[in-house]
Amino acid sequence: MVPLTRSLRLFDGLAMVVGITIGSGIFRTPGLVAHQLGRPWLTFVAWLLGGVLAFLGALCFAELATRHPQAGGKYVYAREAFGPRIGFMVGWCEGFAMYPAAIAALGVVTGEFLGRLFGWSPGASKWLGVGAVALLVAINLTGVTSGRWVQNVATSAKVLALGSIVLIAFAAGDGAGWRGTLTGAPTGIALFGALAVAFQSVIWSYYGYADAAKIAEEVVDPGRTLPRVFLWGIAIATGLYLLLNAAFLHVLPFDEIAGSVLVAGDVAAKIFGPHGDLVITVLALLVVLASLNGNIFVTPRVIFGLAREGLGPRVLAEVNAGGTPSEAMVSVGVVAIALAASGTFPQLLSIAIALILLIDSVTIAALFPLRARQPAAPFRVPLYPLVPALFIAVYLALLVGTALAQPGLVAIAVGVLVAAWGLSWIPVGRGSRSPSPE
Repeated sequence: MVPLTRSLRLFDGLAMVVGITIGSGIFRTPGLVAHQLGRPWLTFVAWLLGGVLAFLGALCFAELATRHPQAGGKYVYAREAFGPRIGFMVGWCEGFAMYPAAIAALGVVTGEFLGRLFGWSPGASKWLGVGAVALLVAINLTGVTSGRWVQNVATSAKVLALGSIVLIAFAAGDGAGWRGTLTGAPTGIALFGALAVAFQSVIWSYYGYADAAKIAEEVVDPGRTLPRVFLWGIAIATGLYLLLNAAFLHVLPFDEIAGSVLVAGDVAAKIFGPHGDLVITVLALLVVLASLNGNIFVTPRVIFGLAREGLGPRVLAEVNAGGTPSEAMVSVGVVAIALAASGTFPQLLSIAIALILLIDSVTIAALFPLRARQPAAPFRVPLYPLVPALFIAVYLALLVGTALAQPGLVAIAVGVLVAAWGLSWIPVGRGSRSPSPE
């Protein structure tokens, strides 16, 4: 069997984290957050708190990843802390439910932007999204070098382009969005539910920092490189998000932001006039494609790791000559394409976020038994155990708020976990675990 090789360096890791994190969220979700919260200052605070929460999560994942720099990420930590059945549940939910839903959601958005660019109907846009997923799967199947090259170029270009938009917006706007409150803005207990639902969009937009864990087995000098990838990556994403949201509020009135499904497009139209739609559509395509490619690159590593350790069909652990876990990538691609062909962005987003709240709570909780057994690590979370405990508490509070606002959604997510737990009794114990690739 061809092994994965350590060929990814700091810039590759940063391109993966920033590329995945800064995706469709910043184009689709600012209006949703503003509509839910109804106040400009609270909307901006929500984005700031989202960055703080993501940074806490990045600290935890940096320690977990340097403790166990193996392909797959979260399931490895859950397995080491809580046993193979919990690891199976986390890995298969992530590899064949949560991330394929995220890939499908990004595919849907890609199709929407392509359809907008070419003036095609919504029906055609969906199939454009399916085609985009299939194309990037094919590119990544050719090898790690191809996927890495696409990611580095796309991420560098989109960071430069977004920075330019921020500068132009601050030069052109007058601060209109910082004034005013929506009629019927939530107060009291209703504000808690509104914050929980709004944070679905915020978490989706920040999510991606954890994905460096999936490629830890391919990172050069993981003990030194991985913490930098996690922390610098989320710092770059947070800075850009805060600047972009401030730029949006600087250009558009708040009620227009709250009523928009594509705030960035409306801002571009305000700044660039008739050419604004073309500018933002091309930029959005660049941004979303980098995120889509990054997710397609990292997700098969979860399936590969599970299969290699006997927690799935052995064929899914095959690696081609280009260093790509090819059978796992094809499997993830097929599931994502099926979801993209049948789902809508809000549905796919909601399912993915509910699973994130559950799975990441379990994953971060793994830090407690792992550190109790072995205190030393290449990187250690500062202010332990406060940081992981606070992260888990926030996620559980968001889960409760989501259950109050969208009980059916949480029931589906719990059902997926229960189904995975049931299936874990079939393959666990068959096959042998591979040694940790240090």
